[in-house]
Order: sequence, then structure tokens, then C-alpha cells
Amino acid sequence: MAPPTRRVVSSIDLKKKPWEQNPPLHNRWHPHIPHVAAVNTGEVFRVEMVDWTGGAIRDDDSPLDVKSLDLSTFLYFVTL
Repeated sequence: MAPPTRRVVSSIDLKKKPWEQNPPLHNRWHPHIPHVAAVNTGEVFRVEMVDWTGGAIRDDDSPLDVKSLDLSTFLYFVTL
């Protein structure tokens, strides 16, 4: 029997910047930032997210994105 399909509780459009996502991603937990999903204890689920650079480092084997990385905006989270 195949394992159950995991429910996607947060999806990401890799063609958009973190602040263009719906809902926008953020870089810290804060009680006034609403959560985007709720899960049950023991539930298997999937969260899609960008890397700590917000997708600034691309998978194209070019060092130029690392060289020009803007470190003033980084470390994005999704709140569940």
C-alpha cells in the first residue's frame, strides 16, 4: 500500500521574491504575524520554503549570484 499523500500546508512560487509570495514570507517569528496553516498532532504534512537567501542563490552553477548577494535581506520563514 502506498503511503498517504502529504498535505501541502504552505506552498512557494519559486519565480517570486519572498515578499511577493502569498502570504509574504518573513524573517522572524512574532505573535502578531498570523499563521498560515494548522496541523494536527501526528499529521504528516509538507512545507515548501525558500533557502535562507530568499532564493537569491540560483541552481545555475554561477558564482556571480554569491558574489552579488545582498546580505541585508535574508533568513525567511513561514509560520505554521
